[in-house]
Amino acid sequence: MFKHGYIKVSAATPSISVGDIQHNKKEILSVLNQAAASIIVFPELTITGYTSSDLFYQEAFISEAKTALQEIMKETTYKGVYILGAPLDLYGILYNCAVVIKENKILGVVPKHYLPNYQEFYEKRWFHSGFKTTMKSIKLFGELVPFGYLIFEDADNNIRFGVEICQDLWAAYSPSDDMSLAGANLFFNLSASTERVGKPMVRRNLVLDHSRKQMSAYVYTSTGHFESSSEVVYSSQKIIANQGLLVAESASFDMKSSILTADIDIEAINYQKRQDSTYRDMHMLIQNEYQFIHVPFDESEDYLFEREINQKPFIPTNNLEEDMALANNLQVFGLIKRIESLPPTSSKIILGVSGGLDSALALLVSHQAMKKLGRSSKDIIAVTMPATATSKNSKSAALKMMETLGVTLLEIPITKSVDLHLKSISHEEKDVTYENAQARMRTLILMDLANKHGGFVLGTGDLSEIALGWMTYNGDQMSMYAVNAGLPKTWVQLLIDYHANHDYKELKEVLNKILKAPISPELLEDQDTEKSIGRYDVNDFILFYHMDQGADDDKITWLVERAFHFTKAESKLYVDRFFKRFYSQQFKRQTLPEGPKILGISLSPRGQYRMPSDVKRK
Repeated sequence: MFKHGYIKVSAATPSISVGDIQHNKKEILSVLNQAAASIIVFPELTITGYTSSDLFYQEAFISEAKTALQEIMKETTYKGVYILGAPLDLYGILYNCAVVIKENKILGVVPKHYLPNYQEFYEKRWFHSGFKTTMKSIKLFGELVPFGYLIFEDADNNIRFGVEICQDLWAAYSPSDDMSLAGANLFFNLSASTERVGKPMVRRNLVLDHSRKQMSAYVYTSTGHFESSSEVVYSSQKIIANQGLLVAESASFDMKSSILTADIDIEAINYQKRQDSTYRDMHMLIQNEYQFIHVPFDESEDYLFEREINQKPFIPTNNLEEDMALANNLQVFGLIKRIESLPPTSSKIILGVSGGLDSALALLVSHQAMKKLGRSSKDIIAVTMPATATSKNSKSAALKMMETLGVTLLEIPITKSVDLHLKSISHEEKDVTYENAQARMRTLILMDLANKHGGFVLGTGDLSEIALGWMTYNGDQMSMYAVNAGLPKTWVQLLIDYHANHDYKELKEVLNKILKAPISPELLEDQDTEKSIGRYDVNDFILFYHMDQGADDDKITWLVERAFHFTKAESKLYVDRFFKRFYSQQFKRQTLPEGPKILGISLSPRGQYRMPSDVKRK
């Protein structure tokens, strides 16, 4: 299956029987005929079994394996690409090979480069290395077949995959290292890996690191306990990794044939590669000359994901507690450095506290920073500035937090000031001018208080608001340091909950009320932000796939529809609205204050994101 850059891949371990080629052929066909992936990889020497030992010397055994390979090609109903391990006698020399096939046509044959010949491994007893082979093709079943240094390519869809065999992965300079520099973005490894205590973790880390440094996806499979256990036991651990992240993994032992399947976003891989200057600089280091073998991947009518699409992709599914602690530390120590860089006479924190999510988080971060610096919480000047639309609940929450934390508390109502200002410009409507006047009045007060008390204004706006331009230019858009600028709204909510259950349990009740309250700037009566710009979790989803994965609006519409179970029209409304705001509001981002990058993306004009304000996009 292939659609919108997503390709489905599988790693298989058939329940083979060592030396019983006919049995192995049936098991391979059974696995193949159930497969739904575009590409499926089998273990090393699948057809014969890795532990066939001196049977590899026998002409009848090698010929039977070759015949079984041909029969599999004729009998399978599978329409995708499959990669089988087989011994091939080429001009009197035996090679441990990966045979890459589409339906009944061999696309190419890749020999194993590095043959382990230590401890329990004796591969050089039977096989010859394909390292630096000069053969470009071999004759197989009456046809010339590409051989050696191969990359399989669908140029139209920008898919290029390479193949390596077991020990090749463990080498100091792997074949996949070189193929990645030549443009490969997806790798398959046929392995027969002996198991021991501690090795699953080593193997997993090895696959993860290869996918990271090669900026690729890596699909690894191994034969199982079906191999001979006379001296060692073999693992059926299967691993699928994508750019350093674990996508899927199977157990090390299965009692029967097993398949591990995952969805890989090739377009996202290519997006990351295009950004990486180190990858471009290393292109000159390619060691080998590759044949690029054409293999087309046709788009499916629809695409069935292996797992539910994560509705909150910014939030990790593993090690969440550790990552929340790290995110908190990044905010706190980023703020500490900013405070330390200022003269003592200008290092108090001036902070507007509305009783909403963002200002609550900024206040908690400020409190931690001052505590770690050994300074009084009174050096935080927290200001609540109620206006006509300010609710009792939000004001109560703001006051409760400030009182509990022991900060310097100021309450400065702004209704009269705003009314006077609007009167001075002859404005009476409760429109965007009325809303922005409140935001700018609050910023004016905070800036002047910073001058008066010797401090700096701490901004509270988050990454989601920055992306959507949901901020008043030269109002809440402006500060001296924006402590939440690296966090989308879904992360702000997550960290508020984290603090409520960890270091700030005394504020748990008020923090939970803040979490449950409708998100609102409270510039108009009964204002609900999500009714205007849509749900933040959906907007954050769109932001992630656009900025982190490089997806366009059509692809994101397709993903939103499937992730949130919306209609196509609902999905398109969300995506169109997001992109309209995202690009039209770039001018607000051009003058953003400094703030720490927390996750994988930043919209800072000095950091990660470069875009002119007058760019024209949908």
